[in-house]
Amino acid sequence: MAFSIEVARDSSFCPGVGRAIRIAEQTLSGAAGPVYSVGPLIHNPQVVAELRERGLRPLEPEAGTLPELNGVPVVVRSHGIDADTEGLLERSGARVVDATCPTVKRAQEAARRLHETGYHVVILGSPTHPEVRSIIGRIDVPVTVLESRDAAEHWLEGPGSHVNRVGIVCQTTISPKLLADVDALFEGRVPEVLACDTVCETVAVRQLEAVALAGRVDLVIVVGGRDSSNTARLTEICRESGAAVHQIEDASEIDPRWLEGIRAVGVTGGASTPGDAISQTVERLEELGGSSR
Repeated sequence: MAFSIEVARDSSFCPGVGRAIRIAEQTLSGAAGPVYSVGPLIHNPQVVAELRERGLRPLEPEAGTLPELNGVPVVVRSHGIDADTEGLLERSGARVVDATCPTVKRAQEAARRLHETGYHVVILGSPTHPEVRSIIGRIDVPVTVLESRDAAEHWLEGPGSHVNRVGIVCQTTISPKLLADVDALFEGRVPEVLACDTVCETVAVRQLEAVALAGRVDLVIVVGGRDSSNTARLTEICRESGAAVHQIEDASEIDPRWLEGIRAVGVTGGASTPGDAISQTVERLEELGGSSR
């Protein structure tokens, strides 16, 4: 079988993830003892495993007992942490090294400003995602988290029906379309709505590129961690565009049967996907008969 291979221009680490990796590596290189991160630094198991081999040990402060942290570097993951967790680390004597993505910081600050000016804060995103939990934990007041337009509709028909001022912030990796849809839904049904577009620009561009790529090929392979919400969203977007799609974490998962009758394959990756994973995917496709454009 012969087929062409096209790789999306933005297919590996976004700037925020790359920054977090560099901060972790610099911290490891300057440490004489243990170094920890608050949870996995990013949502990619291969990268987390590599950093663990170099000495970065994930810890979960909310799980209970902490190790001895007096003077020990603890790297804040790219998704950020809540104020309570940061306070706990500081009281434990840890040297907190902040690798929070600057775009996530902007979302945290936007939520704080909205609350302080009297808006009920609505966060568009997943309530279980660490980034959303960090935004909530930076203002420590009741907020509403909505994952979809349907969820927003139900909220408006229930508890949201009596809310007069709504301020919207976004998990940085959601689709810009979700923000536009929910903002339009709220207009006319909530007396005052202020939407803060905190969607990461590079994620938005990556999603647009994925749609265009899916329109040019027969099959899209999306590379990224299975716990990565933005990688899952890329997979969903490509599937909605009509292409056949498979999401993998590494090249060994590629099934040659996927390529039967395929003339063109597109490759893209999530914001936490290392460039090596993309290169290995292309190499495996070339072994199976593909040629890069």
